Amino acid sequence: MCREFHKVSGIPFEFNAAHASRTAQEYIEGPDRLCLVLEVDGALSGVLAASITVSPLAPVRLAQELVFWVHPSHRGRFPLRMLQAYEAWARTEGCAAAGLSGLNDVRVSHFFERAGFGLSENKFLKILR
Repeated sequence: MCREFHKVSGIPFEFNAAHASRTAQEYIEGPDRLCLVLEVDGALSGVLAASITVSPLAPVRLAQELVFWVHPSHRGRFPLRMLQAYEAWARTEGCAAAGLSGLNDVRVSHFFERAGFGLSENKFLKILR
């Protein structure tokens, strides 16, 4: 799933399966991490991975999503359920807020806004060669 996410996201770095696998394992096992998977008819069809951090500006815990991807054929009700599970986990962990990133896709932005998330900042990336 991470390979497919990487392919469609436009991330300008070569995908590395071994590295992605190690990262996934950290999100599955880490006590301050979350790894939700969507299984439909026995096949993995989505993933939402997140972690907890403390804000550098205030002593509050924040949940931050690393990857959120659902196969296009399952983007109906499933993504909202995954977001709701993410929010519930963040609340249980004592987080003051939960964050998401959208990779400049207006459809994703609208989905996040309908789910109650508001734009807080834009990130920019410059490739250094």
